Amino acid sequence: MDHMQSLGLVLGVDCSTQGTACVVLDRTTFAVVRQIKLNYRDDPRLSAYLPDGATSPLLVPREDGEADQPPMMFLAALDALFEDLGPDLLRGIAAINVSAQQHGQVWLTQEGTQAICGLRRTSSLGFRRSLLESFPSDGFAQPRAPIWMTTSTWAEADAIRNACGGVRGVTARSGSDSPLRFSGAVLRRIALRHQEVYARATRLHLISSFLTSVLCGDPDSPIDWGNGSGTSLMNWTERRWDPVLVNAVACDLPGGAAGLLSRLPVLTHPHAIVGTIAPGLAGRYGFHQKCKVVAGSGDNPQTKVLAAGELLSLGTSFVLMTPGTAPHPAANAMYDGLGRPFLFGCRTNGAMTWEAVRTRHGLDANDFEASERALAAHTVGSADPSLIFQPVAESFPLSPIMMPPQLLDFDSEYASAVDASLTLLFLASRVFAQDPGPLSVVGGGAASKGVLSRIAEIWGRPVVSLSLAGAAMGASVAAAIALAPANKRESSAARARVLAAGAGESMVARPGSSTRLRAAGGYFEQLSDAFLALTGRLPTA
Repeated sequence: MDHMQSLGLVLGVDCSTQGTACVVLDRTTFAVVRQIKLNYRDDPRLSAYLPDGATSPLLVPREDGEADQPPMMFLAALDALFEDLGPDLLRGIAAINVSAQQHGQVWLTQEGTQAICGLRRTSSLGFRRSLLESFPSDGFAQPRAPIWMTTSTWAEADAIRNACGGVRGVTARSGSDSPLRFSGAVLRRIALRHQEVYARATRLHLISSFLTSVLCGDPDSPIDWGNGSGTSLMNWTERRWDPVLVNAVACDLPGGAAGLLSRLPVLTHPHAIVGTIAPGLAGRYGFHQKCKVVAGSGDNPQTKVLAAGELLSLGTSFVLMTPGTAPHPAANAMYDGLGRPFLFGCRTNGAMTWEAVRTRHGLDANDFEASERALAAHTVGSADPSLIFQPVAESFPLSPIMMPPQLLDFDSEYASAVDASLTLLFLASRVFAQDPGPLSVVGGGAASKGVLSRIAEIWGRPVVSLSLAGAAMGASVAAAIALAPANKRESSAARARVLAAGAGESMVARPGSSTRLRAAGGYFEQLSDAFLALTGRLPTA
């Protein structure tokens, strides 16, 4: 029997902002065999990498707008996942595929690349060592991995935009209007301010490609097109590092554009097979030595695998994704984990904003029963439209921090926060998202009937909760599809969307509710007026 036929499972791993999760699927039936979620703040194996008493999964910022996480924590999370899964399960894995928070980056030194190469060795010592034991303290050029929540890069993002001739020029070239969080702007800021760090870096990886490098023991593992789209360095149409963009980021860095290009991996298709599991990991954790490693992608591209149409992801950020091939300045053009083009708008102030409202009223951050009661007590748009909650600066629509004074009434405040965050996302995305069909919803908020009913009324469309969907699930499905013959991948993807996503709760808007929200003097107009008064601009592109 072909060894690949005897390996009946696939593994998707998602390294997100809040934690690391995995999904093991039967590669034929797409049935879930095992799921694990590890929270960085709650799991003692991981919380040790965060500051004492951390109230967020971030390191203490060195300046306003900085958002970093410790890259050693990502390795610790892989160690913990593999230990929890155990060798009996791991030896049946045919392929492993990674998802990771987009735009985050890891800078490796020569010592770091050598440590990754060392995972290919088959010595008995290598078989006994964990990833943490295999990676030296000087393996990173800096012990901080900048992530997507970074907002301090106004000057750097402007420099990239201006070098391309403005908004339309940079959008046509990169697929996006040089967002603050994109890797190129963040890279430029760090390299200009900490030139000694840039000088030590020999390989610049996105978090997804870093983890893939570790899995196959190859420090040169490529970056996929989907995550490459979020760098302001890749030509979105041609799917290659763009010389104009690279020069815009690196023109005045040591070594210039050539120096940056020498540090970047090549680009590849999101479901390309880039290697097999490193012998060191096979020996330590029990993987079959023929287990394939897929290129991997970002969390949004991997989540989009599970929906053919429009998808709303309610995670740490709120992201609306819609199929599309024409970049728009208001959107970010990407490729999903199967290589299909799509556009999305990302609202930074997502689930953590709702959590902040709960905690400032003395409730547990995860008190969802109180949240449901609050939504049931207020119809959509009936609470105060001026209560816009943004604990961090927002890029979609562009606006500053906004935290209204605390109300005595939690129900009103929470309903206002939910209504405003969802409606602002809808209003800002209307210029590029025109899909009239059912809207699929994933993420923690998708479990809330109150949230789903509000989405149905705000979007004016039927809503379907994909109860099992998420980035780890999408990565696992994409791994199974990567193993399928090329002529069967599309049919496999369609079948997986039915079997793996777990379509659950469905909602339709109450008769007349959507019309009422859109009417003259209705909630949409009231919220737009409040937003204009607070920011000086309307919440549209």
